[in-house]
Amino acid sequence: MKQQIEFIQLDKLKLDSTNPRLPSSFHNKSESDIIKWMLEDESIIELMLAIGQHDFFIGEALLVVKSGSDFTVVEGNRRLTSLKLLSNSSLATIRESKVKQVLDETTKRPNLIPCIVFDNKEQIMQYLGYRHVTGIKSWSVASKAKYLHSLLPTLGSQGLTDKSRELAKKIGSRSDYVKKLLIGYKVYEIIKDNSFYKIPQLNETTFHFNYITASFQRTHIRKFINIDAISDIDDLENLGINENNLQVLIDWFFRKIEKNKSKSLGNNDDLTKLNNILSNPEITKKFKNGLTLDESNDLINISEESFTKGLNKSLNELKNIREYGYKLNNYSDDNIKILKDIVALCKEIKISIDSKKDNWEL
Repeated sequence: MKQQIEFIQLDKLKLDSTNPRLPSSFHNKSESDIIKWMLEDESIIELMLAIGQHDFFIGEALLVVKSGSDFTVVEGNRRLTSLKLLSNSSLATIRESKVKQVLDETTKRPNLIPCIVFDNKEQIMQYLGYRHVTGIKSWSVASKAKYLHSLLPTLGSQGLTDKSRELAKKIGSRSDYVKKLLIGYKVYEIIKDNSFYKIPQLNETTFHFNYITASFQRTHIRKFINIDAISDIDDLENLGINENNLQVLIDWFFRKIEKNKSKSLGNNDDLTKLNNILSNPEITKKFKNGLTLDESNDLINISEESFTKGLNKSLNELKNIREYGYKLNNYSDDNIKILKDIVALCKEIKISIDSKKDNWEL
């Protein structure tokens, strides 16, 4: 059926609370809640300014479905939010001064909005895949995964591999990429169902979904959480994931420890180091027990440079301890024992070095 552009009154257009870009906790929340969340993004102010100065471009028609006497906007919720704020600034419960400034600097207040009306939401979904998963207006990785997951009930294929191929054809993407996103979203659901392991400030909006999908590319990180190679997985509901180790991994990524930093990030450099560490059970144990990412990785990739770095670090720490010693009047038996252990360890290291290098002098 050929779609025609219709002009619909602004007050008849409603935001879609199930939009993939919204956190799932926003499902069935009020429009005022959604507008507040949208306004946290600076680009909404910029979009308001553009529409307020130049009017609403007919080529950016909203994609909508009829919902009773109103219309739900499936594609174009950021534009609709901007239009609603231009029409009624009292909808802004945050950033009120910026919204007011936009209204003071603009004159256009569109009320009849170009829309393309569809019979149901499913008719729009394939287009969204082209536009936001593979197209020029790309969503975040998390939004892509959420969108693809929402399409699973509409597929006729059996098995994750075939479902991924079917989805890939619908949206013009690669099946391996689709499959990785679907598995990543399933892992994310486990994390979310466990309340993000009660890590402070971690929630749907602060979680970095790409940390999960990037981890899938590292063999030893995958093995740590008991995930097979992506190509070998065909049952999304039975991943057999090690949930205890998944919690440990998420803790490493997100729980802030010393100097408000986590033990590891999900960027390429840190993931490479973490993958190296997890290849060695002994080093993994040391990492769990307090060694930093760099210290643990240095043990994997031992070199003269890292050895020298470790010696210098230990020397500096001992110099600090010496200063404490000058100021203390009493020492416990435990203190004396630790000092003896340090002396013994230094002798052991020297003996090891002497056995490998002649004429070594301290």
